[in-house]
Amino acid sequence: MAETMKGLCLNEEQKLEIREFPVPEPQKGFVRVKVKRAGICATDIGYWKHGSDRLQLPVILGHEASGDVDKLGEGCKNVKPGDRVIVMTTYEVCGECRFCKIEATNLCINRRGIGSKENGGFADYIVVPETSLIKMPDEMTYDEGAMVEVLACGIHAVAEQTPVTLDSTTVVLGPGPIGVLASLAAQACGSKVILAGLTQDVPRMEIAKKLGVEKTVNLQEENLEQIVLDLTGGYGADFVVEASGAYPAVRAALDIVAKRGTICQMGVHHGNGEVDWSKILHKELNIVGSLSQKPTAWIKATNMIAEGKIDVKALVSDVMAIKDYEEAFEKAANVTGFKVLFDLEK
Repeated sequence: MAETMKGLCLNEEQKLEIREFPVPEPQKGFVRVKVKRAGICATDIGYWKHGSDRLQLPVILGHEASGDVDKLGEGCKNVKPGDRVIVMTTYEVCGECRFCKIEATNLCINRRGIGSKENGGFADYIVVPETSLIKMPDEMTYDEGAMVEVLACGIHAVAEQTPVTLDSTTVVLGPGPIGVLASLAAQACGSKVILAGLTQDVPRMEIAKKLGVEKTVNLQEENLEQIVLDLTGGYGADFVVEASGAYPAVRAALDIVAKRGTICQMGVHHGNGEVDWSKILHKELNIVGSLSQKPTAWIKATNMIAEGKIDVKALVSDVMAIKDYEEAFEKAANVTGFKVLFDLEK
């Protein structure tokens, strides 16, 4: 076996670069995975374009991955070499803080994640704790395995954090992969859903409609607020999920949400923007945040994909070689692609 591997990292100057890295060895309780697929997330694009205090550079990016178990560290018993697995994003948690004790490991005060503080999935191999692996169902493809993280984010937002209720009205702002999957998850919870985006997002919203999203709105051609009022008897949306990471969407959320409604913030913002927070007071609003996901959402997402309840394959627009990373990141960043995956064997 080769002693080195290629990995796409964000270097010390915050630039994308393919470098040679030592093939990692799994320590006690850890497993080495041969990566098959890894997806480009909006977070990866944000790290590249804007940086983050969550980064420890240089680091191999990528936190949406699937592959095969390659080597076990001491004490690992739940998987074996050759097992097909989904890689969850947690590299390390303390297990002792108040959040770990309620299994909200995404909020652990000492958490280290892959693709940010520890090397991620844009490489031939990745090492993660055995506890961060989910065995892939036999009927699941590697492409689908790499999409579990995206659906888990949506499920965490609408089913665990908000959570949306039966016969409610939910508006999702931002028809990226997470926004589309959050819409489908909200519908699975029994809510009536409106997915809104810009003219550039129309092709994505067409795919969302084919997947079953009930209604889409082009914000640049239609009056979303009036549409929501008409559909809710003048009350507004019970729930609004902000999945775009754009401040105009936050302002729109405050306008269209009903009194005593809930806004769930899951889009990642960069920089500062003006928002009229007095509307929280006058409408008696609930504002909740949704950060990535926790293990319960991963299990729900895996089962929903495996059972055919949500089709994630339709969101995959491109499967590319890691050597074409510049084109791949441009596709993902400029909305010319939908979900872009790397095939680590190309």
